[in-house]
Amino acid sequence: MQLDETRLTVTATAASPTAQCPRCDCTSTRVHSYYTRSPRDLPLVGYSLRLVLHVRRFRCLNPDCPSVTFAERLPGLLAPSAQRTLRLRSALHDLGLALGGEAGCRQSQRSSMPASPATILRLVHRAPLQLRPTPRVLGIDDFALCRGRVYGTILIDGDTHRVVDLLPERTAETVATWLEQHPGVEIITRDRSTEYARGATQGAPEAVQVADRWHVLGNLREALERMLDRLRPQLQDGRTASAADDHSPILLADRDTRRGTKDQVRQQASRARRYARYAQVKQLQAEGDAIIQIARKLHISRQSVRKYMASDVFPEMPARPRQQSILDPYLVDLQACWDAGQHENKHLLQALRERGYRGSVRPIVQWTMLRRPLLPNYRPPAGRRPARQVEIFEPLKPKMKEKSTTTSLPASRRLVWLLLHKDEQLDDEAKALRARLCQVSEVALAQKLTQQFRNLMREQAVDGLPPWLEACQSSGISEMVSFADGLQREEPIIRAAIESPHSNGVTEGHVNRLKMIKRTAYGRASFELLRRRVLADV
Repeated sequence: MQLDETRLTVTATAASPTAQCPRCDCTSTRVHSYYTRSPRDLPLVGYSLRLVLHVRRFRCLNPDCPSVTFAERLPGLLAPSAQRTLRLRSALHDLGLALGGEAGCRQSQRSSMPASPATILRLVHRAPLQLRPTPRVLGIDDFALCRGRVYGTILIDGDTHRVVDLLPERTAETVATWLEQHPGVEIITRDRSTEYARGATQGAPEAVQVADRWHVLGNLREALERMLDRLRPQLQDGRTASAADDHSPILLADRDTRRGTKDQVRQQASRARRYARYAQVKQLQAEGDAIIQIARKLHISRQSVRKYMASDVFPEMPARPRQQSILDPYLVDLQACWDAGQHENKHLLQALRERGYRGSVRPIVQWTMLRRPLLPNYRPPAGRRPARQVEIFEPLKPKMKEKSTTTSLPASRRLVWLLLHKDEQLDDEAKALRARLCQVSEVALAQKLTQQFRNLMREQAVDGLPPWLEACQSSGISEMVSFADGLQREEPIIRAAIESPHSNGVTEGHVNRLKMIKRTAYGRASFELLRRRVLADV
């Protein structure tokens, strides 16, 4: 045994006096010669361990054997011609499955068993892939190999909650082929994808298909969003006007408005691009193009196409509400000090400190910069262009903020939760906003239908589905009618979703795990490596 700063070297020889020929299984006691092997082993007490093995070469005593000599084997310790022991290979293999190549390399260095990223990945690929048995309950979902372009399919055992396999595509043919090769699936949980519907029907026609409840409610939420986008002008008109005192414009001198001007130009250019895209969508819609065709032609998402197609007027971007500033509670005191003749920033900061202000001087400087040019004795610094009068708005004062009944209407994706949640899940402000939204009859009816459908799903009242579908189809709300028509076309799997205990929730969880594994590889790993890492139990 030899020890240096980082490595421990152990010299050893096999104790058995005999060896077995690997070709004819004949036992031999005649030693022909010796040679040395120097494999690496698992670290010992923090030291990298290298074995120096004196291996014997025996003569084969079987005259009919083609091998005249053979080297003794070391089963359980070392494979023929290997540079690492079996247990070290297993440790590096598990490290590669858990962390990948680069991260596994760094961890192996810290663990005193160094290996390059290529070596770790080679060990991962050479290991046999352990296939899982065919499940009784199969969960199917897609995942992005390259978002927006290439998608694969993940298959989950609904009973054991383990990944069964990954498929490189999400086509009906790929799913059907896998199901035909793995008979025995009784229940299939999936989203409402038409490709998976065809694949499940072709590959396992006797299996019961169950729609995922989360996706069904997600489709309902999307329908409500489209309705709110369509009704946004009407909802905006229904809001009460704000008090003029809260946002009354005043003329102030802006020392440099170039940044504000650039922001306005940028916003106008962005609106012009969105309006041009809206016009293109409307034109292609009039020509009879489908949603997927328009999305491919204009290189935009199908969700954007649906939003533009459902809106009779150009949907403006909702204005962002002004965020609360650390200076807002002290604006009244700050204005009083300013009116009293305190115009130095350090004096203003000291005065506010005495009133409890804990912020920096920067908000005060920004506040005074807009008011200082209005002073009678103000002189702009040398080299700065004269200030020009611009119309701006005073920040909201804390006391006036409560009186104002107008804030910009939130985006539809935020408003839709007011319609989905129950009363006990909302605070008073959210209830008041929902009440104002429900002043529009279509919103009120949609909110009622939404709550009925959620109760229907929660109570597993499958007999209430047909009356609810009829109520939706007779509501006159185009988005709810479209949603109900889609459910009616897939009524068997929707009924199964309502009354079955199975769902695709576990599958969605494994998709999140898959995304994490994919991102740790920075998108450079192959599909086969991703498949091995997802299937691994490490």
